[in-house]
Order: sequence, then C-alpha cells, then structure tokens
Amino acid sequence: MTDKEALKIVQQKYDDLVDEFEQYKKESIKWSIEDFTELEDDYTITVEQAQDALESMIHHHDASLGINWDTVEYYKSEYGKATK
Repeated sequence: MTDKEALKIVQQKYDDLVDEFEQYKKESIKWSIEDFTELEDDYTITVEQAQDALESMIHHHDASLGINWDTVEYYKSEYGKATK
C-alpha cells in the first residue's frame, strides 16, 4: 500500500466519523458535566466528581423513566458535598 492509498483510507475514516458525529448532534439529548457543576442547589461538586456522577447516572438510568433534573440532582448529591 502506498502512502497516498493509506492517506485516502485515513481520510475516509475521518470523514465517516465526522458524519456520524453530525448525525449524533442532531438526534440526541445530552447531559454533561456542566449540568452538575452549574446546577444551583445545596451541593458542590468538582469536575472530576461530576464526570463520575454523569457516568454513573448514564450507566444506571432506567430507560423507561429517562433522566431529568431530579435525577441529576440525586447524583450530584451522591457524588458532591453538601454546602450546609
């Protein structure tokens, strides 16, 4: 395989990933670390704790119930620290 052929394959894989990402952005509802860190409540949470909370929330969620702000608040309280 020549360098030109290898480059063409890599470029195609990159283009496919970009297309998949663009489709993902159009079709998904996303929760993020910022949803934990910017939520005003009685808990503080670090970025690292928020990442752990987000991963746990996604892993353990009940698809028949979904994820809402009450769910985010629960996981923030589990992984964060009470301010009061």
